Amino acid sequence: MPKPQPSTRIRTCRACGTKYEYPLREDPAATRHHCADCAPVPAHLRKVSERLLLRLQKLELEVARLKTTAFPGK
Repeated sequence: MPKPQPSTRIRTCRACGTKYEYPLREDPAATRHHCADCAPVPAHLRKVSERLLLRLQKLELEVARLKTTAFPGK
């Protein structure tokens, strides 16, 4: 089975975490790393958003890990 082309893959925005198809045919503002909503945001604000998103994801994983170790039956 042939591998899908990179241009038709579903991507995840680095700034907000939403999934989007790249490239968007109806809205060409999306980039490889940012969705159409986050692409026009200034770069310094996107960078802060990216760091916050990564931190949130790490905290969610830590909470999930703690739940399984503290309450193994649940």
